Amino acid sequence: MAAHPSLFHHPSSIIHSMYLFRIGITQGDINGIGCEMLIKVLQDPEMLEFCTPVIFGSAQVLRSTAQQLGISMIPLNVVSRAGDAIEGRINLVPVCGDAEPEVQFGQQTEASLQAEASSLTAALEAYDNDDIDALVTLPGHLDNDQSSHALSDFIHRALNIHDASFDWIINDSLRILQLHHYDVTTELGEGIASEAFQNDIRAISQSLRYDFGIMRPRIAVVSSHEKLRNDLDELHEQGVLAFGPLDATAFSQGAWQDHYDGCLFQDQDEAFKQAIASRDADYNIGYISGLHLILTYPFVGIRYDIAGQNQASEMPLRQAIYAALDILRQRIRYRQATSHPLEKHWVPRGRDDYKLDLTKDDE
Repeated sequence: MAAHPSLFHHPSSIIHSMYLFRIGITQGDINGIGCEMLIKVLQDPEMLEFCTPVIFGSAQVLRSTAQQLGISMIPLNVVSRAGDAIEGRINLVPVCGDAEPEVQFGQQTEASLQAEASSLTAALEAYDNDDIDALVTLPGHLDNDQSSHALSDFIHRALNIHDASFDWIINDSLRILQLHHYDVTTELGEGIASEAFQNDIRAISQSLRYDFGIMRPRIAVVSSHEKLRNDLDELHEQGVLAFGPLDATAFSQGAWQDHYDGCLFQDQDEAFKQAIASRDADYNIGYISGLHLILTYPFVGIRYDIAGQNQASEMPLRQAIYAALDILRQRIRYRQATSHPLEKHWVPRGRDDYKLDLTKDDE
């Protein structure tokens, strides 16, 4: 997995420096709860001590939302591009042009769909220009849920990405995802399907190391497909710690997910939903791995039913921002730790007088 320049265009001491990462935030569906969550999160001045927020949206929409909810409006520093964002301020890049969309809580409108797409497109362009370090998306129709990968598909097209990506749900130590089962067809032979599955497991294992700092990740595969056992045995021989296939009922009842660093559910929708429901919903975070771009989002719906009623909790968005920052720092630590590995030097057995000259250049 190559590193995008935006992660590493700062000095190697970035983790300890005073630089605050620029976190892009899209506005999502303006008629849902996203803007309410955003205003509430950024009302906390401590957030500006962790990052530099860059909102891609409409100042008028945020003001209208705050007014209708009866909450205090956040001060905005309007900039023409994310690269001009100022630390210590809440920055906003206008994306709606002269046609400001009207907020109509609880309704899906053409204007809200267009505003959502414009916000995400502008944010991805800013990332491509190294103007933001990570992205957090607010709830919208371009979102990932248990039955859709609209957000992943949109990003793949926008950034011209062809590698596989994976849609995680994260809640503290719980990291779960649904893994597609490769059916053996005339086009996809058994050997190819087996290779594709093993490649997915390797990529997931690498993500757990790269994004979460787990050097020897233990992965549970919850599936009814017994043929996977041979693939998992081969992965074990290669040093990939993937276990299964595990029975969904026994896995759920035994709370086995606490013993693994990542849990993959293959064609086990009900068990996947139960795993999510077993945790506090305010801490459920969505994350797309396998991209250069770090993208997290609060795992909540648009919630038209409570939109405009000042009932939405801002905690999921707060956790999504924290998760993006954690993954950013971990990627940099991983890059620094693996960029110049020590070479192996073989010493003849039985010789304790051998001295290694570290000042000599390699021949």
